[in-house]
Amino acid sequence: MLTVFKMKNNKTNLRFFFIFLAAILPQSCAKELEEAVPETYVNINLNLSHYSIGINQSLVLTNTMVNVSSLGYNNNGIILFRYSQDEFYAYDRTCPYHVEESVAVELDGNQMFAICPECGSKYQLWYYGTPTDAGPSINPLKQYRVFYNPNTFEINISN
Repeated sequence: MLTVFKMKNNKTNLRFFFIFLAAILPQSCAKELEEAVPETYVNINLNLSHYSIGINQSLVLTNTMVNVSSLGYNNNGIILFRYSQDEFYAYDRTCPYHVEESVAVELDGNQMFAICPECGSKYQLWYYGTPTDAGPSINPLKQYRVFYNPNTFEINISN
């Protein structure tokens, strides 16, 4: 009878441990994955027929290109990445690791990665702006919504 009590007690301890983990883990993960780059109003339209951007290529958008006063956090601009014929991703160029300094990431030679010139963090543009193991950043690039109309070649980027 004593053995049964110990097993029951161990099951209770184990259950308590998992409940404790379930309560703590989401809070610590949420803090880590929280967007590092502050929310900035973005709502731009552009016609792709004016720009050459092939599949798996990127285009750096600045405020002068799209005729708006400010584009992205601290006017660092936006990267538009063409994932497939009709699918695009748009990212704020601000490095999530250097938000306070407002450092803008730059495209690598093949336009598949964005790299921070300060810390060397490297972000995968085809994979939601997720950082690689290069550099200290753990947060992805801030992503914006993209709506594409293949009939008119018009793109809307917004948040």
